[in-house]
Amino acid sequence: MFRPLGLFSNVPCPTKDDCQRHPCPFSHSIQPAVITTAPLKRPQIQPSSEQPPKKIQKTSDSMGNLFSASVPVKPSPSPTPSSSKTPVKSTPSTRPSPASVSSGPPVIRASASVSKVPIKDRQTMLSALYKSFLKLYEGIQAEHPSLASEHALEQELEIYGKTNKATYRSAVITCITTLKKRTPPISITSDTVGTDSQVNARLAAKKEYSALVLTPEDLKPHLLTPEQMKELEFVIEVPEEWGPGGDKVNELGETVKCERCAGEFVVKKDPYEEECEYHFGKPYMVRTEGKKEKQYRCCSKPHPSPGCSKGAHVFYTSDPQTLHSRYPFSPLSDLTSNLPTHLKIAAMDCEMVYTTAGMSVARASVVNELGEVVFDELVKMSEGVDILDYNTRFSGISSLEKAKLDLTGIRKELQSIIGPETILIGHALDNDLRTLRIVHHRVIDTVMLFPHPHGLPLRRALRDLVANTLGHVIQAGSSSSGEGGMGSIGHSSVEDSRATLNLVKWWIHDQRKRA
Repeated sequence: MFRPLGLFSNVPCPTKDDCQRHPCPFSHSIQPAVITTAPLKRPQIQPSSEQPPKKIQKTSDSMGNLFSASVPVKPSPSPTPSSSKTPVKSTPSTRPSPASVSSGPPVIRASASVSKVPIKDRQTMLSALYKSFLKLYEGIQAEHPSLASEHALEQELEIYGKTNKATYRSAVITCITTLKKRTPPISITSDTVGTDSQVNARLAAKKEYSALVLTPEDLKPHLLTPEQMKELEFVIEVPEEWGPGGDKVNELGETVKCERCAGEFVVKKDPYEEECEYHFGKPYMVRTEGKKEKQYRCCSKPHPSPGCSKGAHVFYTSDPQTLHSRYPFSPLSDLTSNLPTHLKIAAMDCEMVYTTAGMSVARASVVNELGEVVFDELVKMSEGVDILDYNTRFSGISSLEKAKLDLTGIRKELQSIIGPETILIGHALDNDLRTLRIVHHRVIDTVMLFPHPHGLPLRRALRDLVANTLGHVIQAGSSSSGEGGMGSIGHSSVEDSRATLNLVKWWIHDQRKRA
């Protein structure tokens, strides 16, 4: 017999006093236990405001950079009845970065065992790169506080990938020297923003389209059709019912609507210079504290709000028949006349001022297919037309004392360089031809080549278009044209003419690459 282990010593014997087992493995002395049916009370668990613990997940790439990210640990379900019924939403994971990028210097997070350059040396060089980018981006750092950190990190990774332990340090020092020679950017879209490879790629692309010399054959397939010209409100013909035109040169004494404040006023020669309160910047949509609201670009005040600027009441007339009554529309020359001096391709832009005739041309500029200035003149106001406001902030003009030619003289000069076969390039060229009262049919307009995302009648601003497409800034308050000091403030019609020409070059070059 095996020795009993006593496994049943606490269990009452089923046969009780009639038991004949000796020894009996069951108990003959313990009374049966009383079983209660009352449920046991569980302790109440108080909700905690503490964040759930996080675990660190690590992985490394082929370059030895160790990525680390904090991932929340899913908490245990609450013992309350509702916890078993309410589904728990998982938090979307984010891709970790090789360094902690913020408004301060980034930090290398790499595995020392696989990094070909000591981590301490890489961190030292990264900090030096960050200081260089921070110095370079002083003018735009406030709007883009993390830009210097991001580009310093990207630049260090570029150098790390192209060098070895022996050449890494000298390559970083060479890069820092190059950064010090860059022109400080005034916009995030400037040519000097980015790492070495990004800047070089941008410059290479710029050289490609800049070297392109446009020909009429390049542009003919993209000329505006008559339907497109009508859609863009070009004046393509002069109806007989308009008459000879030029019979009402101004609106003196008439009540018109102010272009700035939308109030009505009587047109007079000498307006009170501070009678109009207005915003010179257009309202745009912004998100503030999670809510969308409109603000004015000029002062960041909410829309609507009292004006932030004061000036004279002004008005603008766009109706072609009314403009024809001020000064008649007509082609520059007879459709059959072609002169040897006529350009095959020309880019044009005009600057306008507010007058008693509405908005009148005050400067006209034309460049040829090489971007060379072939015409740039201030325009003297015609007889009976007086200036209400030079609109200097946008026109760049504060005086017309040096103007020698009126609109008639300007048109006569343009006849020698623009013929019926000349292809005219411009941005919103309908406005320029309208203010010059020119009827022309061979037109390339960047409004159609680079349409607004929401379609017509909306148009992209030339300044934004050039910045986003070509990567440089125009209309920045000072002229780069150097043409006699005209346009030294605000816009420059020479600069804008060249910008539209370069946009067309870029577009043609891009179309060729896509083909």
